[in-house]
Amino acid sequence: MPVSEAAKTNIHPTAIISPEAKIGDGVTIGPYSCIGPDVEIKENTYIGPHVIIQGNTEIGPNCKLVAACSIGLPPQDVSYKEEKTGVKIGESTVIREYATIHRAAKEGFTVVGNNCYLMNYAHVGHNARVGNHVIMANGATLGGYVTVEDFVFISAFCPIHQHCRVGESAMVGGMTPTRLDLPPYFVADGRPAKIRGVNKVGLRRRGVKADVREELSKAYKIIYLSGIGTSNALEKIEKELVQFDEIKKLVNFYKTSKRGVVGIDSETNDSDSSTLE
Repeated sequence: MPVSEAAKTNIHPTAIISPEAKIGDGVTIGPYSCIGPDVEIKENTYIGPHVIIQGNTEIGPNCKLVAACSIGLPPQDVSYKEEKTGVKIGESTVIREYATIHRAAKEGFTVVGNNCYLMNYAHVGHNARVGNHVIMANGATLGGYVTVEDFVFISAFCPIHQHCRVGESAMVGGMTPTRLDLPPYFVADGRPAKIRGVNKVGLRRRGVKADVREELSKAYKIIYLSGIGTSNALEKIEKELVQFDEIKKLVNFYKTSKRGVVGIDSETNDSDSSTLE
């Protein structure tokens, strides 16, 4: 539906809004923001000054786009041919100044989930899929087709290579690049990345029980410190550790990786990455 009379009271007179855009009740749109024709902004979302929203873009309820961010612009992909792709952003997500989220290339949507927090200059590339409760600090960058699972924390100035996965509750240290998948529940840090241990702080904050964290610590030691190889390590984990859901997800992440998972020495030699032998 078009802009309601109730919504119009919160729109600054300098904002440029297509008459075809769908603006929900309680939405605020600040000075000089530009909203395109295929945009839907759901109720009680705040759009600050100088925000650009284009493409086939849906912004969920109770979001906050602080200022000067750009959502739904064309992907940085030379093969893009103006296909009708888009962006979907869930509810209660905060997007700070100068962050960019590009619409998908070829088909589909770039997706950011619920309760995420994207800081200044964060970038979500085309066809990326970001889960719920994800934090991307200043300048964190996701290439095209990256998948970031729930409760991930990506620190400042981390470039994640296209098609990589970052597993649930992973913590990525500042300025850590990766061209391989980062496993769930662990901390990646270094230039290039190394796996340093279990993300104990993040898991405690999520309310993950101590016995689960202990099994994840054992799994880390088996994979990265035992020297028995990834296939043998995964087999050992399945046989010897308590099969909590988190342990099963961890093993499955390694088994389903297409790019390979960051290994203890993967920054110096591709053959040392944690891939199945």
